[in-house]
Amino acid sequence: MIVIERLGGRALAVKKNGRSLTRRGAMAAVVTVAAVGIAGCGPSLSMITAPWSEPQAVVKSKLFGKKNVNFDNVPVVKAVDGQIQQVTVVGPDGERVGGELTRGGSAWQIDTSDLDFGTEYTVSVVAVDMRGNPTTAVDSFRTFVPENELVATTNIDSGTSYGVGMPLIVTFNSPVANKAAIEERLNVDTNTPEPIVGAWNWESDTQVTYRPKKYWPANTKVQLNADIKGVNAGNDFYALDNKRQKFSIGRKLVMIQDSASKQMKVRKNGKTVRVMPSSSGKPGYETRSGDKVIMSKEQHVVMDAASLGVSKDDPEYYRLDVYWAMRITWSGEYVHSAPWSVGSQGNANVSHGCINLGPSNATWLFNQAKIGDPVEVKNTGRTQDLGNGWTMWEESWDEWKAGSALEA
Repeated sequence: MIVIERLGGRALAVKKNGRSLTRRGAMAAVVTVAAVGIAGCGPSLSMITAPWSEPQAVVKSKLFGKKNVNFDNVPVVKAVDGQIQQVTVVGPDGERVGGELTRGGSAWQIDTSDLDFGTEYTVSVVAVDMRGNPTTAVDSFRTFVPENELVATTNIDSGTSYGVGMPLIVTFNSPVANKAAIEERLNVDTNTPEPIVGAWNWESDTQVTYRPKKYWPANTKVQLNADIKGVNAGNDFYALDNKRQKFSIGRKLVMIQDSASKQMKVRKNGKTVRVMPSSSGKPGYETRSGDKVIMSKEQHVVMDAASLGVSKDDPEYYRLDVYWAMRITWSGEYVHSAPWSVGSQGNANVSHGCINLGPSNATWLFNQAKIGDPVEVKNTGRTQDLGNGWTMWEESWDEWKAGSALEA
């Protein structure tokens, strides 16, 4: 049985079988009774209802009052029985911290990349209930100070132009355990009309390398945005700063060394601009075949066979002053001037692994080339060992992507 009782004024209490109903149940019961009264033949029912009072919005957060806020999973600011209308987070010097609405507008998440360590922030929140009535809350929190600093360095000099095969290598001063957390903060932006397809690859716990799927497009401007400040790299190491670097990619210049024909072809922007007689590694010292990259340019370098484990009393021992040298492997392969082998260039492979050119050709090439220019070596009978130089172009795209810590 449904009973409607007058409590005084215009308020009504609705009971069913002696139990008070919730607002939703009461309204349904009243509608039912009204319908019966209208449809039946009994006396009419007159009802007077009072306006229903919506719950007022309440602002809550585990962030408020906290004195050692870690940047990992910073608590959200949320509105209970309402929506967030405005959040302002301000540092001691008036600097504002960004953030975004979440959970359909009922919560707000701080952008931790805007936070500094050991800093107190004031949070001002305005929330509204379902009728638009505002609730204001003001509180504060203080960020933590990490004990260990993660430092990131790169192989890039800001403002420098590189070749189309240039990798972007980020090296850390401590092993990174949380690779995915770091990698998702490493972004590469370009000025190309369409985004460049590329991927990061963790070649070790302290080094991650970016390369495009194909060589960089010529004349591309590139910016590294490493927004890693505050990210826990593992073992309580945190980066204290973000890192930004800009560089550019120049014209497309590719050197193709064919050790079978003993010729080096130089192609610039898709056109062959010079073919030069050359000599590469002799039997037992073959140059490694593969797609390599110029890692450094040295106008003069002393080459000593002792670095290869050759003793001074060995007939193969040498110590030479070499000019116009460009390194392509860590083990000591260079493209360089070799006046002593001019007679063999174009006819025989006589070096200890380097690619020999005549002085005039070597000088010309040295002045044309950039760090990051590809050197594609073919037909030597010896394969390139991965990691012996910038050998990322030796890996297929699928192999390269497999080295990423992120699924996408």
